[in-house]
Amino acid sequence: MAAQDEQLKMSLRKGDIEVFKQLFLEYSPGLIRYGSSLTGDREAAKELVQDLFMEIWEKRESILIQGTLKPYLFSSVYHKSLNWLRSKKIKELYFNNPVEISSWFSSQDNPDTKDPLMLIIIEKQIQILPHQCREVFTRSVIFGETTKEIAGKLGLTAKTIENHLSRAKKILRKKLKKFH
Repeated sequence: MAAQDEQLKMSLRKGDIEVFKQLFLEYSPGLIRYGSSLTGDREAAKELVQDLFMEIWEKRESILIQGTLKPYLFSSVYHKSLNWLRSKKIKELYFNNPVEISSWFSSQDNPDTKDPLMLIIIEKQIQILPHQCREVFTRSVIFGETTKEIAGKLGLTAKTIENHLSRAKKILRKKLKKFH
């Protein structure tokens, strides 16, 4: 199987559209079921799987897939699903509590919380936070976990969690300041 996977990856890298179609037809039903089980939304799972295959095709010449294809694909859908859930949670938080997000800013730097494009900007800025800051921020602000809970789950001290949260908010304030 490993030799067959290597041949498939090589053909894909060379732009073999038939191999790409074969991979999509073979794996997409299972990936959609898996994504649906994670997101609870079949349509979102379909989009996530389609996005994954589009990324693979667009990056086919440079993509580095370690090991076999199946675990790579399922792992990718897992991460895309988590990001989708975070994004959904951010949207709910923003639409239900725009005051909380705007409280990160001084009144003179406060972005227009009634602007629907602001949500997209906030989401994008959260996604580009440094990994640890993003993880702490989403667990705290979006999922509502306490500093102690986050510290326990991530194996860090409460002070480190507070520092990451403070850093994330500082970065977001600075990045979002220009959108007010």
